[in-house]
Amino acid sequence: MAKGPATVTCHFVEGIPTEKYPDPLPALLSPHTPYQTPARKLPKKRVLSEPPNKRRKVLFDVTELENSEIVPCSSPSIVDDSVLKANSVSSDTAQDVCPLDLLAIAAENHQLKQQLAQLLLANEESKRKDLDEVESNSTNKKSNIPLSIDILVNSKVKGSFKYYSGFSHERFMNIYNFLVKDETLPFKPSVAVKCIKSMPVKDQLLLTLMKLRQNFDNIHLANLFHISSQDVSVIFSNWINFMFFHFGSVSIWPHRDVIIQNMPSKFKCDFPETMIILDGTEMKIQRPTALTTQSQMYSDYKSATTVKGLIGVDPRGSVTFISMLFSGAISDKAISSQSGLFDTMRKMIDCGMLKEGDGVMVDKGFNIREEIEMLGLRLVIPPNAPCEGQMPAADVAMTKKIAAHRVHVERAISRIKKFKILSNRIDLSIFSMMDLIFDRPTVAATLNE
Repeated sequence: MAKGPATVTCHFVEGIPTEKYPDPLPALLSPHTPYQTPARKLPKKRVLSEPPNKRRKVLFDVTELENSEIVPCSSPSIVDDSVLKANSVSSDTAQDVCPLDLLAIAAENHQLKQQLAQLLLANEESKRKDLDEVESNSTNKKSNIPLSIDILVNSKVKGSFKYYSGFSHERFMNIYNFLVKDETLPFKPSVAVKCIKSMPVKDQLLLTLMKLRQNFDNIHLANLFHISSQDVSVIFSNWINFMFFHFGSVSIWPHRDVIIQNMPSKFKCDFPETMIILDGTEMKIQRPTALTTQSQMYSDYKSATTVKGLIGVDPRGSVTFISMLFSGAISDKAISSQSGLFDTMRKMIDCGMLKEGDGVMVDKGFNIREEIEMLGLRLVIPPNAPCEGQMPAADVAMTKKIAAHRVHVERAISRIKKFKILSNRIDLSIFSMMDLIFDRPTVAATLNE
């Protein structure tokens, strides 16, 4: 049978037509003919160009490493490369090394790495010691300098002077010029203390104001100014006494014409003839040991032992009257009569600073209508609520007006209590000086705020 163009050799049993199998295989196998899947070709064997060498070759000369000397250095940044690396050579000139030599080289390399790490640690330790020494020297130099006016003025922290003293450097100098006529001490100390004569007068005033403003402990102030705590106590008590009498010589109650001239427009529209606003304030103190004293000073309003004072301000908010301190159990009516308020108002009427018919604004607790009317003045007080029914609309409007304008005295009291010696719980060690602290120095410092 001739081979046609579509005849494929794979269709014949022996690849080509033969006498035994002249015909091609059928396209579909018979059910008796088993199907044979093609087998996967076996992988070819790799032929190695040369037999493998089981011994490793090294790329450095061992003899040069053994003959080289390891020179220790003081700085880890300067290390001889010949100690850490050997001279590399080409692979064709490499020599075979036994395993023992390789172990010796690895051990030597590990030892060199340990030495390098120790040098790095020693260098870092020396740097840290140098930095600590420099910082300790700088802090010692700063700590050896006592606190002064110049340090606070030149401080990099903004507002440091006002934080410590209570007001700006300019106002501090105004108070200093008012109290001190020259650079000498304006009073004779009650106790002979050496530091009072050696310490600058400005720094003594600064120490006193820092005690008033921040209520620092005497030990803390002693460390700041490099004096003893006893010296701090002597300086503070002497300056408080001097400031009490010096500020007490200044009249803080202005003439009624000045009050009316500077009266806020809204206040002038509602209460044009009201010259003073009164309110009381309480300050917590340490609990006394005597039970009788505890009962006298216990305040139901604060639920603590307190002292109470009376504050009066003009419609603009400036303090015009300060009373002495009384026990916390005293009523508003009793403190008004015992503080000398009515006597002071009578003197103001006699000298023309007040006129009959001027108003005095108070809160509901001040039941002093009779005393005020006996002086010829008028009491401005919120109306009381009726026993039955609701308050009239006119009384509600009047209560709102009075409450809106009484805020001036509340703001004045909050400015006074910015001095932490009054806002914190008062210690019994300074209880004897509390009248002097409350009456003039602290309030006088708040007049210009």
